[in-house]
Amino acid sequence: MTMPCMCKKVVVFDLDDTLYKEIDFLKSGYRKVAELVEKRYGIDAWETYDQMIKWYHRSENVFANLNEKYGIDNPISDYLNVYRYHHPTISLSQGVNETLDALKEAGCELAIITDGREITQKQKIEALGLVKWIPQELVFINEDKKYFKPNHWSFDRMMLKCYERYPNVELKFYYVGDNPEKDFLAPNELGWETVCLEDDGRNIHQQSFEMVEKYLSRYYIKNFVELIDIIR
Repeated sequence: MTMPCMCKKVVVFDLDDTLYKEIDFLKSGYRKVAELVEKRYGIDAWETYDQMIKWYHRSENVFANLNEKYGIDNPISDYLNVYRYHHPTISLSQGVNETLDALKEAGCELAIITDGREITQKQKIEALGLVKWIPQELVFINEDKKYFKPNHWSFDRMMLKCYERYPNVELKFYYVGDNPEKDFLAPNELGWETVCLEDDGRNIHQQSFEMVEKYLSRYYIKNFVELIDIIR
């Protein structure tokens, strides 16, 4: 008979398109840009927002198109700054809420490893209310591209931090992400369990599983709630 694991389980999450859908951040940012254009030039914000969404889906240069269509000369850098650094209107799905609650109640330690601008990622984490489950010291944001996943750097730091928090305790690590190109190589090599949340059709970046095995996760889930059965 297989005995249950008596170790402490550390479940580390990617952020974008894992804990929430990044398309929601994009839409939130476009709304803020549309409000900026309305305030400065009197152009209806909803019309502008609808145009930006159409250009996005056609893979066009959204902010350049904005200036061209409306005959304005607003600096592209203004649009980018509003988009990147706004306080986003985003939220966790019910399934993610339920899963985080269940894992926390089961005694798991929860954490985040994500790439991106520190201010942007912190504001997403704040808007999502993740502090309810994840302590600040277990949020690692790789702002410098030389440390971006699949680099081991942040995974090594996470292991060190967790062993400092739980000395003399056996720890079992999991990483939950969505992008096989970068999310799973490092944790696989470090002996972590890896879980891929499959794209439901809304991911910003297309998923591809056509790669060598070391880049692929051990488990695949279609619904976030399935994570409970894998980890608990």
